[in-house]
This record gives sequence, structure tokens and C-alpha cells, in this order.
Amino acid sequence: MDKNIIALQEKENDGQSIMLYYDAMAGVYLAYGLSAYYSTLVTDPYLSFSEALQMPVALLRRNHVNDLRQSLTKVEHTIKTSYVFRLRYALGSEGYEKWAKKVLDRHLTV
Repeated sequence: MDKNIIALQEKENDGQSIMLYYDAMAGVYLAYGLSAYYSTLVTDPYLSFSEALQMPVALLRRNHVNDLRQSLTKVEHTIKTSYVFRLRYALGSEGYEKWAKKVLDRHLTV
């Protein structure tokens, strides 16, 4: 996973996309930034904060990805590499900053 590509894709997130990246070492899919935020509207992933990317990260197991697959439109999928899902409506980033601060605060208390 290239952190520059992830940062750019999340910066350009149109408010309707959830992008997941597969982490082979951990065996989970990861969603960063707005994608992580939007994923919490559909499923209940484990949340943390990426110090390398300076944004929240959601860790999604197979059952979380299945929740997304059942609820959203799959746009792109490369097995054990990435998924891209589309929400039905653009959500924008309203509420994201407050949510991201809460995730960071929880991360810092560990």
C-alpha cells in the first residue's frame, strides 16, 4: 500500500466512495479518512489512527466487508488488493472532523 496514493485518493474522495486496501500481514482490509468514516455508517469496524497518514483508519474483517457488499454498490474489486464501493448519495464531510478528533483522542489514550 502506497501511503501517497491513499492520501491523494482520500483527499479527492467525492463523498460517495469507500475505498478499502488489503493488508496481507494482518489479513484485513483498511479504510482511511473519509472512507473509514463512511464505513462506520454501514458496519462497525475497529477504529484506530494512522500516524503515518495522519488520519483515522478502520480495520475491516471479512464480515465487515460482507456488510458493505450487501448494502452498497461494488465499483471495483481486485482480490486481496482493494475494493471500491459507492454510496447511493453523496454524504460530504459534515461531521467528519469531530469524528476524526474523537478517534485520534481515543488512539492517544492507549
